[in-house]
Amino acid sequence: MSDLSLLTWVLVLAALVLGILAGHFGWGKRWPGPLSKLHPDYLTGLDYLVTEQPDRALDMFLKLMDANAETIETHFALGSLYRRRGEVERAIRIHQNLLARKGLAPEHREQALLALAQDYLRAGVLDRAEGLFQQVSEVPRLRVSALDALRGVYERQHDWSQALGAYRQLARIKAAPARTVAAHYLCELATVAIERGDMLVARSLLDQAREEALPFPRAALLGAQIAEREAQTDLAVKLLRQALSESPTLLQEELPHLLKLVGPAERDAILSELVAQTELRGFDELKRLVFAAIAADLGSAAPLRASIQKVFSQDATLQAVWQVGPAQSERIAQEIGALLAQAEKYRCNECGFSGRNFYWHCPACHAWDSFEAYAIVKLR
Repeated sequence: MSDLSLLTWVLVLAALVLGILAGHFGWGKRWPGPLSKLHPDYLTGLDYLVTEQPDRALDMFLKLMDANAETIETHFALGSLYRRRGEVERAIRIHQNLLARKGLAPEHREQALLALAQDYLRAGVLDRAEGLFQQVSEVPRLRVSALDALRGVYERQHDWSQALGAYRQLARIKAAPARTVAAHYLCELATVAIERGDMLVARSLLDQAREEALPFPRAALLGAQIAEREAQTDLAVKLLRQALSESPTLLQEELPHLLKLVGPAERDAILSELVAQTELRGFDELKRLVFAAIAADLGSAAPLRASIQKVFSQDATLQAVWQVGPAQSERIAQEIGALLAQAEKYRCNECGFSGRNFYWHCPACHAWDSFEAYAIVKLR
């Protein structure tokens, strides 16, 4: 059943239910004479829906609203349905028609403004959405919805100062999301400061981020970036190791970077320490380290040999590969590494978006901290 057919049947079923209830309870007897029968435009609109002419059906329902003010909630529902289906132009027409009505109750006008702002946001017209959300945020009963949506608009515009301001307003009325969101905004601002060479401001912003959320591996990574720029290699290594300890998800992204900063003599010591840490966390974390190491062409590293053998021999999906024999473990690791080099390495656990790059903020669903290492190999 197509989306259009589903909408058609929902509206037809709703009409039938209302008709049955009206007949059972005798509502028509209490209605004024002109409304004791179904309005002709209503029947015409249903006919247009059944014959799959949604634009004409929408025109009829908009005319109906002018004829009967009691249909206003129905039009809000219809506009919301159009927006969820991606038919944003129709949703905008409905809500603009509502706002053009004379004598519209204040609460309905405010609701229509919020709905229109949501339409523009769905359509990607961010400047119009921003202006309407700002206007609606002055309405106490809609303040939380408007501020949270406004925060999302600023995120899409990468206006992190404004996003942080909206977050602070939500925090004051105890309606803010997790404090890690504010920490990410501060890290985004710190990244901008690093790019323009203002390390003093960047450090201050990272300190604020740690006050919002601790532990917070992203702040450690940015601190390592600052230390590396200032030739403080030991501090950079320390902060990178801290970040990997706090968030093993970063192994695939940051392990090569860490090993590049240390000498060959220190490499084995760091890998041994990482093996010990991951073994304490369980088999899944050990497997994460093994694949990160293979992707970084470290399959032959002495501290990892036993771990690679353990993962390949115990993982149900890898046992068949390992039957070739441990003697060829290095060749197997190289072949898997070549596959991983072409793989989409990360996936958002909220929406399923995948790609080769790691994101703190999912570009598809805009969730924070939702990316995890998850190799997806495309066969061509």
